[in-house]
Amino acid sequence: MTTPTTSRATGPVPVAIAGAGPVGLATALGLARAGVRSIVMEKKARLDPHSRATVILPRTLEIFRQWDVLDPLLERGNRVPHVRLREPDDDHQILHIDFTKLVDDTAAMFALAIPQDRTERVLVDAVEATGLVDVRFDTEVLAVEQDSAGVRLRSRTGGTDRSETVDYLVAADGARSTIRGEIGVELVGRTYPTRAMLADVRIAPELDRTDEWPTLLAHRGIVVGIRFGDRVWRIIEQAADETLDGPAVHDHIVALAEELFGAGPVEVIWHSVYRKHERRAPRFRYGRVLLAGDAAHLNSPAGGQGMNSGIQDAHNLAWKLAAAVRDPGAHADALLESYSEERTSLVGRFVQPMTDVLERFQTARPHRRIVLTRALEAFVGMGRSSGTLTRRFSMLDVRYGPSRLLSGHGVGRRVPDAVTDDGRRLYGAMPSGAILWAGEENAAKALASSLGLPAVHADLAALTRFFDREEYVALVRPDHIVGAVADPATLEHEQFAAAMGR
Repeated sequence: MTTPTTSRATGPVPVAIAGAGPVGLATALGLARAGVRSIVMEKKARLDPHSRATVILPRTLEIFRQWDVLDPLLERGNRVPHVRLREPDDDHQILHIDFTKLVDDTAAMFALAIPQDRTERVLVDAVEATGLVDVRFDTEVLAVEQDSAGVRLRSRTGGTDRSETVDYLVAADGARSTIRGEIGVELVGRTYPTRAMLADVRIAPELDRTDEWPTLLAHRGIVVGIRFGDRVWRIIEQAADETLDGPAVHDHIVALAEELFGAGPVEVIWHSVYRKHERRAPRFRYGRVLLAGDAAHLNSPAGGQGMNSGIQDAHNLAWKLAAAVRDPGAHADALLESYSEERTSLVGRFVQPMTDVLERFQTARPHRRIVLTRALEAFVGMGRSSGTLTRRFSMLDVRYGPSRLLSGHGVGRRVPDAVTDDGRRLYGAMPSGAILWAGEENAAKALASSLGLPAVHADLAALTRFFDREEYVALVRPDHIVGAVADPATLEHEQFAAAMGR
């Protein structure tokens, strides 16, 4: 693969981003959509050609639709409406994720199986097209210093050193983050006792079925196949044998492929065996340095939560960082501190516990799966027929705790992308936030005008259930989160302005 063309943003560049993976590129794209320039610095000379993370979940697909990059991703990936896990001996279904049941909540009623290198290629093309992002490959950050005036960076590109100062630095440079090390922050948590194995294989045409992901419930845990398209599949083994090494890995992968797909020729394209971790930084903000993605938190790959949660970090951060750049006054601190508060809390309360339950489930021996299935149901508060597990797995059930921007009843939740009366979706009417209202309109429209947001009449049954009231005025932030909600007769402008960090 050739080195991507580097885009050159001209004029002052207020934000530097370390790392040109999905999280760093998503942050740059979110900033660019808000009109803010950035530099993306990537130590590697080119995009990584390997697949690595493979599944984009519905909540992340919503974000990519908002940022106008969903269509090229759909063209390069494989839609997955169902995930089923079955016992191989009697075909008993033990787990079913049915994304099609999300029709009242989201337009993304599927997960997308797509190799990470394709995702990164789409994101690089998108940020280059904005003209606001300077993507620098073969660029290593050597030193970081910060004070109240900005962040001073020393970097090296192709043997040439340079120094520059930016307002803010986003560390999206992965699990071994140079930036995190420079500011003296360590991830706290644990390492799982089992290793995972990822392998990409090409199988015979007659074995390339497309109806669902095949699953092997082996003695040591679950093995899953994920189809990328055109006979290429990802095999994920969550509890790889500790003694597996060298040439034996290839033979093991071929044996797994034959069990998953049937006997036939198998080409092993790529594989990786690695340790799994559950760790996170105590905070995601340290002065003018913000941590995101694997630089901030590491999760087991179980459930595909890792890359997706990192991109959702970027979604929460980008609009706040853009606002802080445009208005560096007193409210900037509250905006950026709220990023750390909201994302640290959510990762700790939901992403990592959900991942941990899925990890234990997928690595369990057969006799423990029934117990762990009940534990999974209890964790999400569901019955077997409920759609709650699907919403949790899809990462749609976002619930932020209190932060500098969030206080009061009914806030911190992702508003559903409900179907409107004309058959469209709600998110299409509020690309950068909105005031939603039902009932008396004058107060809502006056509030929207003062905040520079569109006023959207949303007298919909789905939102009446969501807000648990017939009449309301609600602020929806650019990241689809309810920042404030009140009755039209009692709303206070200051409450709504504070929810946007103003």
